[in-house]
Amino acid sequence: MPLDESENEAQRDNEREGRLDEAERFSRSSNLYALPVLVGLVILLVSLLAATTIRRSEDRALESAVDAALDSVTTEIEQGVDRQLYGLIVFAWKWDWQGGSIREKWGKEARQLIEDSPRLRGIVWLDQDHSILVGEPPEAGKFSIEGESRRREVLAALSRAEQDRRLVGVVTENSEGDKILLVHLVLSRQGVDRGYVIGSYGLESLLLGIFETGAGGFRVAITDEGSPLWASSPDSLPDVPHRSASASSFQMVWEVTVSPGASVVATYRTWLPFSIGLGGAFVGLLTALALFMGVDSRQKAGRMELVNQRLRKEMTLRDRAERARAETESELEETLNSLPVHVWSAMVTQEGEYKPRRMSAVLGQISGRPMEFFEDGSPGKWLQIVHPEDRERLAAIVDGVIAGIDEQADFEYRLLRPDGAIRYMSDSVRTTRLEAGRRLDGVSRDVTEMKHGEEERLLLEVRFQRAQRLESLGVLAGGIAHDFNNLLVAMLGHARLAENDLSPHSSVRQNLRSVVKAARQAAELCGQMLAYAGSVPLVTELIELEEVVQEMGDLLRASIPSSTFIQYSFDQGVPLVKGDASQIRQVALNLITNASEAIGERGGEITLVVECLHCDSEGLRAMEFSEDLVSGHFVALTVRDTGSGMDEATRKKIFEPFYTTKFTGRGLGLAAVVGIVRAHGGAVKIESELEKGSAISVLFPASEEVGVGSKPGAGTVTVGEWRGQGKILLVEDEESARELARIVLERAGLEVVEAADGLGALEIFGAAPDEFGCILLDLTMPNMDGVETYTKLREIRPEVRVVLCSGYPERAAMARFADVGLSGFLKKPYEPEELLKSLRPPEAQSLDPV
Repeated sequence: MPLDESENEAQRDNEREGRLDEAERFSRSSNLYALPVLVGLVILLVSLLAATTIRRSEDRALESAVDAALDSVTTEIEQGVDRQLYGLIVFAWKWDWQGGSIREKWGKEARQLIEDSPRLRGIVWLDQDHSILVGEPPEAGKFSIEGESRRREVLAALSRAEQDRRLVGVVTENSEGDKILLVHLVLSRQGVDRGYVIGSYGLESLLLGIFETGAGGFRVAITDEGSPLWASSPDSLPDVPHRSASASSFQMVWEVTVSPGASVVATYRTWLPFSIGLGGAFVGLLTALALFMGVDSRQKAGRMELVNQRLRKEMTLRDRAERARAETESELEETLNSLPVHVWSAMVTQEGEYKPRRMSAVLGQISGRPMEFFEDGSPGKWLQIVHPEDRERLAAIVDGVIAGIDEQADFEYRLLRPDGAIRYMSDSVRTTRLEAGRRLDGVSRDVTEMKHGEEERLLLEVRFQRAQRLESLGVLAGGIAHDFNNLLVAMLGHARLAENDLSPHSSVRQNLRSVVKAARQAAELCGQMLAYAGSVPLVTELIELEEVVQEMGDLLRASIPSSTFIQYSFDQGVPLVKGDASQIRQVALNLITNASEAIGERGGEITLVVECLHCDSEGLRAMEFSEDLVSGHFVALTVRDTGSGMDEATRKKIFEPFYTTKFTGRGLGLAAVVGIVRAHGGAVKIESELEKGSAISVLFPASEEVGVGSKPGAGTVTVGEWRGQGKILLVEDEESARELARIVLERAGLEVVEAADGLGALEIFGAAPDEFGCILLDLTMPNMDGVETYTKLREIRPEVRVVLCSGYPERAAMARFADVGLSGFLKKPYEPEELLKSLRPPEAQSLDPV
């Protein structure tokens, strides 16, 4: 149970007091422990300061020694070079360059000078044109001026020697890479140049001769314009002072760098500073350690007491945490059991043993079984209630997860309840690796409703796509039918005119009758196309469906083979249907004709059933074209035959226009049925099996009204010869139909003015409205249709007589002019007699407006 408010407050006060006491003890102990550290640091700092002072004094003395050595070395270099070159200079100046035997004598003394001066490698005598006269040894002359670059160096040095009248030295290298010093002198006597002398010295041996006694323990490095010439030892010591200065001799300026060697550094830098620093650190450490041990012994008892108090508090807090954990565990279990999904977890040890940990009670609700059924928590129990077709697949998935092959798994399956119901499940399993093994966490969701919803969505999507396709085909069929009607007007009318112009005994009259018959059949085809397109507005009335079916069955009895029988099955008390009687007759006609053709000549039976059905939403979903219907009562007409039946592919296409399985036929019969049924807010159901027959049912919404439906009558009017007078305005967009009407009317004695559309008619009629006795107006036209044209014509002259012409049935077309007072209607395609009858005014021979 959770603690009450007073207990919680007391607990918080104790915790605050404990934290304050602990902080105070820690502060005091920290101050005591700081004392030995402080003393040790003071001793260490004093010793480091003394060592640093001594080392700085030693470094200053070393730097002074290096400065003194640099002065000595530069002086030694300048004087030593002069000493080494003195013999060559004396040799060059003492010569009297007259007489013919001078070369041999010059060579002899040159060899003697080379023997006396071992660092002198050779002497060359050049004339005033810089050509070699004598070289000693002979190869010395070749070395002195060999190569274009060296020759340029020699000429430049001789030029400087002539200008300054002094000795000029140049450092170069021989073929072995040794540094060579070439010394250039001008030979002159009494102010007249006699030639030149070039002496070559080994630079390294020359400098070694200067420093024969060494550099006193210092390292000497000589460079010429940054290029190293010579160094007394290979490497310089790190962290030692370096001093540099210039040494010049015979127009040669060298950079001299002096640094102390190991012996000099050892002389000036002693171990005393290091010994003082190390000793101070050791003494400070010992002092600090001694003080620390004293302080630590005093703090142990206090720390032990503090630890005991902390343990007691931790035990109290642990007890409270255990109670809180138990409460949280209980709340978690209640939360999991309240969720609409099954949450579970299990452990798989390192040895592969499966140990269930938790299962929510929702599993029992989903599976329809008590939780005791799953008491051991093993996957085997769960697999027992899985659908047999899914069991093997799921067993492989479970084995992979338990074995650690798969870290996660998402799968769907079916679950069998004890009552035989099937539930669709979706599971997700994830693996978490722990030190003791692997923990498996899973969630099982009942997605049955979601599955059904998805199936319904897919079904609706298929139906919607089919409806869109049928709608597009309907628009196409309606447009084609309208254009065909206009063409049939010309075909039928001109054929009748030609027939009337022939003699009664002409052999051509039979051909024209065939043309008229074909045109009428084409007109019927256009009517079916308009019915499929749903372009024929409904003229509704209460209809007794069984009477219409009986009438059409009796009518078709004579046209079907005698081996095919028609049976009737009508329920009693079937409600009336509110619809268009002519279109429903067309439905019955097409279905019976289709059943008869499916049976063929082999004979069979056609059963016509009329019954009242109550359809719920699920039943409607199983039907075709029922997307917008709601549950309720429907009157169904079922036409069942024992014909060849249909396969699934044929069933999906039978309602598409121009699709037929017969050798002859247009494929519009059932397509027109679809258009009429959809226009009446109904649906279609198909049952068929190959070689066993088919049953096609059409459903119409049942009317709540009771009574006998009216039956539209039919009559024929014979038109005799009639001639009139006056002017008529003919408004027709199809040129061929307009031409036929003009010929018929002009033959009847009427004056005809033509207009191709509504805009043209308004322009003509508005110019002289009183001249026209009647207007023949087409319903469907571009730019301005018949309804709008009629309204504007009446605005110009309200009492004008207007006869409407359209390919739609009369009641459907006239419904759009219910309250505007049309004078007549002419249905396309028409014959000349029908045209004249529609325009003939009652009890009159004239079309004059007055």
